[in-house]
Amino acid sequence: MTDKQSKQESNNPPDLRPWYREPWPWVAIAIPAAAVIMGFTTLYLALANPDYLVVDDQEYNEIKSEMRAQTPPESGQPEPDNSRDQDDGAH
Repeated sequence: MTDKQSKQESNNPPDLRPWYREPWPWVAIAIPAAAVIMGFTTLYLALANPDYLVVDDQEYNEIKSEMRAQTPPESGQPEPDNSRDQDDGAH
């Protein structure tokens, strides 16, 4: 090779490919995209399968009376029969 040819080869830029032909931008896009998809999947599952935690008043009173029957009162006096406890949020 002559000096002239080596200078011409060094001045030529390498073959540049468009960004969408490179794998790393797609990896960088795929990670947040996967998180968004999983977030929407979680939201769908949460809305489609709600937890039924609230019971009606009759069932609440039955459970409460069963719990009272299982534990003896600490003092000699019976507890007052309130329809709701003070701690359950119904005032």
